[in-house]
Amino acid sequence: MTDAAAQSDSRQEAERLSFVFGVSGHRDLVLADLPMLRGQIEIIFERFRLAYPDASFELLTPLADGADRVAAEAALACDIKLLVPMPMAQDEYERDFTTAASRDQFRRLLAAAKSKWELRDDAGNKADVLDSDLRAQRYAAVGDYIARKSHLLILLWDGRDNDKVGGTAWVKKRREYWVRRAGNGEDVPDAFGYLGMIQVVTPRVTSAQPRPSIGIIGDLPEQISG
Repeated sequence: MTDAAAQSDSRQEAERLSFVFGVSGHRDLVLADLPMLRGQIEIIFERFRLAYPDASFELLTPLADGADRVAAEAALACDIKLLVPMPMAQDEYERDFTTAASRDQFRRLLAAAKSKWELRDDAGNKADVLDSDLRAQRYAAVGDYIARKSHLLILLWDGRDNDKVGGTAWVKKRREYWVRRAGNGEDVPDAFGYLGMIQVVTPRVTSAQPRPSIGIIGDLPEQISG
């Protein structure tokens, strides 16, 4: 095999190995915290990119307000491709973005995405989102999808469980469920398997609790030498 052919095979193999980050987190972020939160996410991205130098990298996010978009902006800055599963059709989804600035940001990030799609229900049907309960279920379904399909789940979370179905604590529990399933040889993503979760401690505007300090909780990989 020639050197050129070997390099071509190497590039093709790297393209096949896509490492998928997932993200879940609060929507009501403190505006002044955004640069620091983005910096913490970029540290996580960079450490995994160094650990897997031959892989391509993607971020799975529905681009909801808050944490999803901070992570998406960080991903684009790091040349990580966006994969966007939406809980419902785009025009209906955008009704939940209450300001023109929010809709504009969503559309800008969506236009930059590698792929976007409406997540279907278990029967493969589009959601009837006129029903508020079903609408909430579709949001929860997206959270569960990200918990199941990502190699690493990043939580922008203050660590408090509000018992909300589809909330960050709920997504964390779903992640733990899928990890247990993976341990039994089921539903493991290709190439890398499950690597767990990393939390970026994230204050909330609406929290009445003492403000937590922003920081990373979880094990980051060591850089592979050579």
